Amino acid sequence: MSKDSADAAIVKAREMFAASGKTLEEVGLAMGFAPAVARKSVWQLLNKIDDPKLSTLRKFAAAIDVQMSEFFPANKKGRAK
Repeated sequence: MSKDSADAAIVKAREMFAASGKTLEEVGLAMGFAPAVARKSVWQLLNKIDDPKLSTLRKFAAAIDVQMSEFFPANKKGRAK
């Protein structure tokens, strides 16, 4: 997967992780991963998964103390009718 082809939400997740000041292990443990796989699991989320599950983003958001809405930029266009 190329970082250029990643879903906008995962690109934003990478930015928010970098700004969080937390380690991969800290975030992984807060997301509920076992200590043996916590670091690797978050690394894979940020670098290998191009379309994450909503439930995974929820756990990630909670782990880095941000609101889910921060993953999704405000849409300037109205809803299609």
